[in-house]
Amino acid sequence: MSARVLALSLATLLAVACGGPSAARPSAAPTTSPTFQKIVGAAATEGALTLQWTAGTQDNPDELRRQSDGFNKTYSLNVKVTFTPGPPVTDVIAKVIQAVQANKPSPTDVVIGDETQILALAKANALESVLWTTWAPNIRDPRLTTPGGTAVQVQTRLPGLTYSTRLTGDAIPHSLADLLRPGLRGRVMSSPEGTVLEHLGSPELWGPGRTLDYVRQLSGQIGAFAGCGDEARLADGGLDVFAYDCGANHAAQLVKKGVPVGWAIPTDAAFVGYLYMGVPKTAPHPNTAKLWINYLLGRQAQDVMFEFEAADLHLLPGSHTFTDVDRYTKQGVKFFELTVEFAQVQENRGIRSIRPEIQSILARAVSLR
Repeated sequence: MSARVLALSLATLLAVACGGPSAARPSAAPTTSPTFQKIVGAAATEGALTLQWTAGTQDNPDELRRQSDGFNKTYSLNVKVTFTPGPPVTDVIAKVIQAVQANKPSPTDVVIGDETQILALAKANALESVLWTTWAPNIRDPRLTTPGGTAVQVQTRLPGLTYSTRLTGDAIPHSLADLLRPGLRGRVMSSPEGTVLEHLGSPELWGPGRTLDYVRQLSGQIGAFAGCGDEARLADGGLDVFAYDCGANHAAQLVKKGVPVGWAIPTDAAFVGYLYMGVPKTAPHPNTAKLWINYLLGRQAQDVMFEFEAADLHLLPGSHTFTDVDRYTKQGVKFFELTVEFAQVQENRGIRSIRPEIQSILARAVSLR
């Protein structure tokens, strides 16, 4: 897939999200469909939903209460929703895969992850294949689902640059090139996984050679490793930038709490990605899980999601996050979509083979600090 095709694809999706008069929208699935009614009835019998994933994502108690109340009211249910903070996402995924392969109950009814994490689950044949568009009222556009219906996009994420407001004016980084400035030596924190950096290796973007050259230069700027939820460390004074971060919404939530950080899109390598949800094959409450995912794609649930997480799915009509994506696009920023399909293509090309080298380069740099 060429860069031009990627850009045109995103433009088409933006047009649908914008909801202009000429935007083609799939018709709504009737809530009276036999499959839908069967799933609602089965969810009533199951009576529970067990959720577990890494803390920091869709785990605010008030958000969960609002979503649970809305879910039960919408479908006339009395389901008890229980959330338990889990280990790092890679560990959660490993536990789900192990449970499915051993034919034991999954630790969670719903898995949540990005394109590479969902791809790992799909390759392990750990997710149920669901014909979402045939019965789910809120999932009528097939572009929201992965091939085979193993997962559904539920939220847009914009990985970028979270920075300390100690940086002002021209000192604020607006590109990956800016991170190489002498003043940021030892003051950048990054993920040890190198997941987003790996995607730069696509031939539509930088290619493997240029990507590895950049990572070697960047390694001299890295002062520490960080993960989602560590953005607040920028307020301590020892570090100035988190790149790539876990999304614009994480920075927005910190700003709302008074943490002195700002956020910028890297104009030379801008990505729009997604959080996906899927149902493990051995989920204890599979019908409730499917209905829950469908509910989260409705406007009411998306508005609650944005209220607490500062992000929703920009491809849906009425999206708040669409405003940000649209603004940057009109400013000339070229976004590249990070989807499960894209991750699969990267793997087929062998691009993902540079990930261990990226991790090794970064690890060596941090160990010398």
